[in-house]
Amino acid sequence: MSDTEYQFEHDKERQTFGVKIKKEWVELEYRANREGKFFITNLEGPPQLLNNGLGDKILEHALEYVKENDFQLIPSCKAIKEYLQRFPEYKSLVATGIRVG
Repeated sequence: MSDTEYQFEHDKERQTFGVKIKKEWVELEYRANREGKFFITNLEGPPQLLNNGLGDKILEHALEYVKENDFQLIPSCKAIKEYLQRFPEYKSLVATGIRVG
């Protein structure tokens, strides 16, 4: 799965990123506020998709969005905290004063 390009859908009103693979749906939920904070709150989907690289891909996609839009990341769910441990190059996006592991 790692070499596959995915077409992520971004629903700004619902504050989600999602992708459909066959009949399965993977969704990342976030909350962004006026102060420029971006909270990744939940990542859901079938374990066989999340564990085979799609979880990382959707998190990477969301973090690129954070970077491009000058948000400050508040990692609020287990999946993003674990991702930041494995990919420390994204820790610079984390808001000042927030500890990650």
